[in-house]
Amino acid sequence: MLTAQLSDKRRNLSIVALNAVSTLSQIGQYGLGTTLLPIALVTKGATPEQIGITSSALWLGMLAGLLVTGQLIRALGYRITVILGLVISALSFAVMPWLDWQWWLIPAAAIGFGLGLRWIANETWLYRLAPAHARGRIIGIHETLISIAAILAPLIIVSVGAVKPTAFLMAATIIMLAIIPLFIAVTLSVTDSSQENNSNDSHLNLGKPIKQTIAFLMGFGALIAGLGGWMEGSILAFLPVYSADIGLASSDVAWLLTILGIGATTCQFAIGWLADNKGLLWTAKLCTFAAFLAVLIAIIFEKSFLNLAVSVFILGGVGGGLLTLGIFWATLADATATEASHAEVNLSNRVRQVSIIYTILSAAGPFVAGFVVSHAGSKSLFWQQLVVILMIAIVLFWQSRKNIASPL
Repeated sequence: MLTAQLSDKRRNLSIVALNAVSTLSQIGQYGLGTTLLPIALVTKGATPEQIGITSSALWLGMLAGLLVTGQLIRALGYRITVILGLVISALSFAVMPWLDWQWWLIPAAAIGFGLGLRWIANETWLYRLAPAHARGRIIGIHETLISIAAILAPLIIVSVGAVKPTAFLMAATIIMLAIIPLFIAVTLSVTDSSQENNSNDSHLNLGKPIKQTIAFLMGFGALIAGLGGWMEGSILAFLPVYSADIGLASSDVAWLLTILGIGATTCQFAIGWLADNKGLLWTAKLCTFAAFLAVLIAIIFEKSFLNLAVSVFILGGVGGGLLTLGIFWATLADATATEASHAEVNLSNRVRQVSIIYTILSAAGPFVAGFVVSHAGSKSLFWQQLVVILMIAIVLFWQSRKNIASPL
């Protein structure tokens, strides 16, 4: 079915259903995937390098999922692709407690692979249904809902612990529950596959000029989302290590991760609203300034739980907010399209672009942070964030100088 043929009631019901899919699956795939693994590895005595590599495996698996999702959607459709991703992640969580932790690289990558499939298939489906005039707010609502995962996942760990299999099995169960709302959402046809094939090939540089691939990698929205992911990925992986080194209890670590998630959850609608009303570039600058203040608070008041909580709250909002802005940038692709099918292809490809760069840099974050922390100590974690914030500021300056996108 084409989106133009949908009634408002059916469209809205489908949007609610797909948001429910994202919310439930995100709790398991992302929330517990990014917090349960490093906390469990800390309790098992893993080194920072081992934690960083295992955390990066999830993101690299996600990257693999992102790269094949387009082909799977064309072959299987949106619904079956999402189900496939959910089943792969759920099975991976279910087997992890019975594997030696040194083998967790494999199921961690599989969890990420399933997340990548679900992410692109479900969100492209969702954003095709969203009306253009309110897309920034709908993205903000969606990001708010999936940010609930970053709150509930640490609370699950607090309640059941990270040592026993319970949290892993709960993750698998929650992921499988996300399949149910899929059957409420209206089925959409995959549009104009020939155009999508050509566009995907150019993005992956299959026989196309290198210049096209560089342009793909250098998209403004993809860069700010990716650098936000770098911050988020490294903080999620090494906040437990940092907190333990300054003398905080494991329960304090779980609460800090919960506060990180609360920041992400409570800020996303406001960031989407600001993007709609003040512009993308203005909102990105505000997020960057807030992140800079948050990191300064963490560095100056390093042994204060309260100040650290304030810092991670802001960083949670900024990390999720930069992804929200990146996705918002992707949805601007169809603003000047002359045909509906071309607009939907642009939307799908730019969502993939943001997702791929976000995932690559999110994988790089914990990988690089693991080696830096091992040699410079866990206190280097927040100094690393200052470097990333500087990189974001450079991207914003570069975009301001270009001054080409009037919606920004």
